[in-house]
Amino acid sequence: MSEDWRVRGISDDEVRRIANNSKSDYGLNRIRPVNILRCLQRGSIQTLYGRKQLFFTVVEDQELGMIDAKTEFSGDTVTVTCKRSVQQGALFGVPRDRMTLAHELGHAVMHSGGPKYRYSGATGPTSLSETTAYESAEHQAKVFASAFLIHDEDAATMTSRQEIAEQFGVSLQAATIYFDRLTKKVERARSAERVMKMNEELKATLLGSLRKKRPSYLDEICLVCKQKTLVPNGINTVSCDTCSFNGPRFQDGDRAA
Repeated sequence: MSEDWRVRGISDDEVRRIANNSKSDYGLNRIRPVNILRCLQRGSIQTLYGRKQLFFTVVEDQELGMIDAKTEFSGDTVTVTCKRSVQQGALFGVPRDRMTLAHELGHAVMHSGGPKYRYSGATGPTSLSETTAYESAEHQAKVFASAFLIHDEDAATMTSRQEIAEQFGVSLQAATIYFDRLTKKVERARSAERVMKMNEELKATLLGSLRKKRPSYLDEICLVCKQKTLVPNGINTVSCDTCSFNGPRFQDGDRAA
C-alpha cells in the first residue's frame, strides 16, 4: 500500500543538495554508516521553513498497524513516530528500517502540512510519482533518504552495488539506483571530455591548414593596385592576390625608371 501527497516541486538534484546540507548540519559529511537514530534523537532539525524542534517517538507495533512510521507537523515542532520493530531494526543495521527513518527525516526537512506516512511493505513508485515525480512527497523523501545515507564522494570510489549497500547500510535496490546514477554521471563527464578533446583537435587541424594555405607575400608593392600582395609564380614572374595581375617581376631599378 502506498499513499502520496502533492508538494512544492523540487528536482532530484535539489533534493540531494538539501540532503547534503542536512548532513553538514549534523556533521555527517564523511561518516559512514550514518547513525540515523542519533540524528532523529538530536532534538532539533533545520527544515526548509526554518529550524524546528524534533521529537522522535517509538510506539508498539500494533499502535501503528499498517504504518511503519509517520511524520507530523505542528507549528515549530516536527514529530517522527515509528514502530518499535523499525527502531530495533535500524539499531541493528537493517537496511529497510534505516531507509524508512531517513525517509521520514526527509519529510521532516522538506515538507509541512498534514502528516506523512510510510506504510509497511510500500515499494515502487506511486501514481503521482510516475507522472510528476518532482511534486511527489514520497519521491522526494525517497531521493533524500538515499542521499542522506550515501556519500557521493565515497560511493564514487566503490566498484559495485554490493559494496555501496554494505558500506552505507542501505538496501541493494537503493544502492543499485545510486550506483547507476553515479556511473551515468561519470560517463557524461567522460563524454564531455572526449567532445572537448575532439574540438581542440579539430581547431588545431583547421588552424594548421590555414597556416599552410596562407601565402608568403614578397616585400614589394604591386604596381597596378599598390598592395603588398605579390607572390612569385615563376623565376621572374609574379601574380597579385588583390588585383589578379600576372606578369614580370619588376625590380627596384625598373620601377624607378
